[in-house]
Amino acid sequence: MKKEIILWLSSLIIVFILGYLKNVTDKDYPVTGTFGIDGKKVSYKLDKVSYDKKSYKNIIISDIKGITANILLKNDELQNKIIYKEIDRGLEAEIPNLEPGKNVEYKVMISYNDKTFEIPKDDYLTLTFWGSIPTAIIILNFIFIYGGLVMAIRCLFESLTKKSYLKKFAIINCTLFITLITIVYPLYNTYKLGAINHFVPPFGDLINPLLTAILFVWIIATILIFNKKYPETVTIVATAATILIYFIF
Repeated sequence: MKKEIILWLSSLIIVFILGYLKNVTDKDYPVTGTFGIDGKKVSYKLDKVSYDKKSYKNIIISDIKGITANILLKNDELQNKIIYKEIDRGLEAEIPNLEPGKNVEYKVMISYNDKTFEIPKDDYLTLTFWGSIPTAIIILNFIFIYGGLVMAIRCLFESLTKKSYLKKFAIINCTLFITLITIVYPLYNTYKLGAINHFVPPFGDLINPLLTAILFVWIIATILIFNKKYPETVTIVATAATILIYFIF
C-alpha cells in the first residue's frame, strides 16, 4: 500500500513539473516584471490571451502616487490610446473585447515625473480574444488532460515494477482521452470560439489533432500490452510520445 501511494504521488509530482514547464515556455505565457521608481516597486502583467466576457482588464500594481500610464494600440477597430485610471495600490485600464479569434497589438507606457517606461521596449504584444469559458468546463478540461498525463506516468511506473495493474491503467487512460476528445474538448472549444447560441462550428474546430494522436498512441499501446508484446518498451515509448506531444499541444 505504501509503495502504491509513493508511485501515485510521484506521478502527480512529475505531472506538476511538466505542467509548470509547459506553462512557462508556452507562447501565450504573459509578460511579467517588476521595476523600481524612487525605491518603490512597480509590477505589471501583460497577457497575450483574453477570455473575459466584456473586456480585457489590465492592472499595474504600485504604491507610488502620481504615476500615470496608458495603453497604445495598433488596431483599426479600437481607439489607439487607453488611459489607466487610479485604483487602490495601482492603475487599471480595459481594452474592449473583439470577436473571438481576433487580436490587437498593444504596449504599455508608464510615466512618473520626467521618466517614461515602455513595456515591451521598442515592440508590441499581441493580445488574442476568445469567448468566455464556464469555470466548470475549464476544470473538466484540466482534469481530463492532466488526468491522462498522470495515468501515462503511472503506467510507466507500473510497467517497470510488478505490472499487475498495467492493463487496467492503460484502459483507464484510453477512456480519459476518448472522453476528452469526444465530449470535453469540443465543448471547451465551442465556448472558446463564441459559438454557443450563435453558430455551429466546423468539425475541424472541435477536434485537436495532437490530443487525437495521443489517444491513438495509447490505443495501439493498450492492444500490444494486452497481447504481451514487450509491455515495458511499449509503455516507455507511449509515455515518451505523450509527453512530447503534450509540449507541442
